[in-house]
Amino acid sequence: MNISVQQCIGKGYNDGWWTNCDARYRIFEGGRSTKKSVNMAGFEPIFKILCDSNRNIIMCRKDDTNNSTSTYPNIVGNINSLGLTPYFTIRKSPAEIVYKATGQKIIFKGCNNPTAITSTKFAVGELTDIYFEEASELESYDDFRQIDGSVRNSTGKGSQITMLMNGWDKKSWIYEIFWKGRLEDDYEYLETHDYADYYDPNFSLGQDSKGLYLHKSTFRINEFRSPYKDESMAELKEKAFEIYKVEGLGMWGNSSDATYLYFNDSLIIPHHVAMQMQFACITAGVDIGSGNGEGKIVKNTKDKPNRYRSAMTMSITGLTADYSRLVPLNEYFYSPLNEVVKKGSPEIADEMVLTLCKWRDMYKIFGTFAIYVESADPGGFRTLLEAKAKEHNLHNARFMASTKNKIQSRVDFENLLMAFGEFTPTDQCPNLIREIKNARAAEDGRCREDTDDHTINANEYSWIPLLPKIKRYKDFKEH
Repeated sequence: MNISVQQCIGKGYNDGWWTNCDARYRIFEGGRSTKKSVNMAGFEPIFKILCDSNRNIIMCRKDDTNNSTSTYPNIVGNINSLGLTPYFTIRKSPAEIVYKATGQKIIFKGCNNPTAITSTKFAVGELTDIYFEEASELESYDDFRQIDGSVRNSTGKGSQITMLMNGWDKKSWIYEIFWKGRLEDDYEYLETHDYADYYDPNFSLGQDSKGLYLHKSTFRINEFRSPYKDESMAELKEKAFEIYKVEGLGMWGNSSDATYLYFNDSLIIPHHVAMQMQFACITAGVDIGSGNGEGKIVKNTKDKPNRYRSAMTMSITGLTADYSRLVPLNEYFYSPLNEVVKKGSPEIADEMVLTLCKWRDMYKIFGTFAIYVESADPGGFRTLLEAKAKEHNLHNARFMASTKNKIQSRVDFENLLMAFGEFTPTDQCPNLIREIKNARAAEDGRCREDTDDHTINANEYSWIPLLPKIKRYKDFKEH
C-alpha cells in the first residue's frame, strides 16, 4: 500500500513533520482551522507507529472525556480514511489503538493526573511521544516537567513532546518557557504569509534529547478551507480586530488586563426598547455568591476578604427570535457588605421568587420558566427556591443546576458577541454593566478575577444552556 503523506497534510507543515524535525519539543500554535490538529495530532501519530517499531504514543487532553470527543475520533477517522482499519485494533474503553503487527499502542490520558502518565508502561517498545492537544489546558509547568521526564527513546531515533494550541493567553507558562524572545508576533509578516516557524537544535530542559521547533499558523495555511472563510475573516478583522489576530493569524491574546475589550455604552439599550423585541426564549440564572463561576468554592484570603458569599444575584436574559442576539433584560442584586442587618437565605430566596413572579408577568413567560442555579450550592439554596416558588404559586418555574463551562470560553464568546453588537444589556442591569466594565484579568493570567463578578456569573448561567441555538456559536470554538 502506497500512501502519500504530502497529500494527507497539504502545505505548511513539512519542516515540522517528524521525519524532517527531530526536535525534542515541538509547539504548533495558530489560529482556528489551520490543520494543526488533523495533521500533527491526527495523521502523524499513525505514521510514527507504522514507521518505527519502538514508538508508543500518549495523546493528552485535560481529562479522558475531552479525549473521547477530540483526539480519539480524530485518529480513528484518519485510520479509516487511509484504508488502514484492518491493521489496527481499535478499542473504546479504555480508549487505545493497537498496531496488530507489533503490538505498539496509541493510548489516551488526561493530563490532570501526571502520575498516571509517567507510570505508563508498554509491552513493546517505549513511551517515545506525548501529544498535548489544547496544550493550554496543561496549567502547571511542574506537571509538564514531571511528564517530560518519562519520555525517552533508547534507540537514538529521538523522542518528542508535541503541543498543539491556540494562543489565547500570552501570560501562560508555555509562552514564557518556549516562545518569549524566539518567535514573537509580527502582524505584518503574518498578514502576508501562511505561517512562521523557528528552530533551535540546542534548546534543552535537561533531558537527553534536545531541540525546539515552533510553528505559528494563520488561516491561510489551510488550502482546504471553506470558500467563505476569507470573507468571514475579513468581517472579523473589521469588527473584532483583537479576536481576528488570535483566531485568524495565530497571534497571542490576553495581553491586556481588561477582560471585555469590546464592551462600550453603545451596547446598552433602554428597557422599553427591549420590551418591543420578540424573543425565542427567556431564561434566568442565579449566582449564590460563593463560587468562582465554575462550581468551585472561592475562599476568603487576607488580601481579598470579601469574596465569599459577597453577593446573591439573579439575571434574566432573552435570545432574540432570529437567534442572533442575547439581551440581558433585568437583574436582582443583594450584597451583605456594609449591611447592618444582613438578610438570611430564606428572605433572599423569597425576594428572588417574588422577582421571578414579576418577571414572568412582565415578559409574558407562559411556558416553562427555566432558572439555572449555581452548581456550587452547599446550603441547598435551590431547594429553598423551589419551596418559595410553590408558596408564591410560581408553578411554571423549573430550577436546575447551572452548566459548568470554562470561564475563558464564556469570556471569549461574550467578547465576540459584543464586537458584533449581539450582546446588548438593558439599562435595568446596572450591576451587570458595572462588573463587565470593571472586569480585569487575574494576576495568575486567568482572563477574569473571581471577585466582583457575581452578576456576570448569574447572567452566564442564564444563557449557557441556549448556546446550541445561538447563530454565532455554530462557528465558535471553545478554548
